Amino acid sequence: MKVVESGHEDFRKRVLGESLSERFGLALVAGDARAAEELAQEALELELGEAELYEFVVAPAMHRIGRMWAAGEISVAHEHLATRIATQVVVLAHELANLPVHRAGRRAVLAAVEGEHHVVALEMAGNLLDSAGYEVVSLGADVPTESLGAIVADHPPDVFLFSATSAEAAGRLPAAVSAVTVKRSEVGVIVGGAGISRGFALGPRVVIERSIIDVVDAADAMLRNAGLN
Repeated sequence: MKVVESGHEDFRKRVLGESLSERFGLALVAGDARAAEELAQEALELELGEAELYEFVVAPAMHRIGRMWAAGEISVAHEHLATRIATQVVVLAHELANLPVHRAGRRAVLAAVEGEHHVVALEMAGNLLDSAGYEVVSLGADVPTESLGAIVADHPPDVFLFSATSAEAAGRLPAAVSAVTVKRSEVGVIVGGAGISRGFALGPRVVIERSIIDVVDAADAMLRNAGLN
């Protein structure tokens, strides 16, 4: 019975998120930051957690906006404004969620590979890890591969996350991962983003995680596999 109830609740949250995502996307395209923030608050009040808000509301809306820009339906200025508002909403939702801390002492470093400028999904992943108790060091967009070794030396991570939303950016992942693992062999590496094709292989202690909602579970699994928990 509990399994059925859990499945029903997951379905309810997904349907609710899809409904809110349509409205959220319209607010982004219109450049209406207040409406977007109110929708995020509404989602949390309706018992969508921070992870579900990112996975079911924000991420689908940003994917639709990306397709609209690629098809020439909106300008690059509209796309940039939508991204800025979505980033604001991610920050607000993180503050409102105020989730408990469970994993103090573990560090996660996040970076968009060299040439990658889209970081909203990466920021959402960082927020979830922060809420779960990880110390999060976010390097942001377009991180040069040659600088990664120094970062790992200065801020030794337990887990390193890379994002790549284009095939071109994904092509730089092997070099980026190597720069991190050569410096710290025990680190677990998580890669994500639309640019990573199925069957993309990067070697041991590297996993592909396509769902923002599962990023904390993926990080925890990397730590367990390393015998750190």
